Amino acid sequence: MPIYDYKCKDCSHCFEVLLLFSSDPPPQCPECQCKDVEKLMSSTTMRMRGEYTGVGGMLDPTIGPSFS
Repeated sequence: MPIYDYKCKDCSHCFEVLLLFSSDPPPQCPECQCKDVEKLMSSTTMRMRGEYTGVGGMLDPTIGPSFS
């Protein structure tokens, strides 16, 4: 289930919405209830099994469990 980022064209509030299907109608702004919102380009994150990432997705050995 993808999470989409939206920005209200009326009050400029940015918010995230979990949509079950891509055909769902666009949500309304939770701040002002305006239905004129735009979908923003979202960044993606991915974690590989056994790897822990820090800022910018770089491998950071100080994050995660210690194996010593």
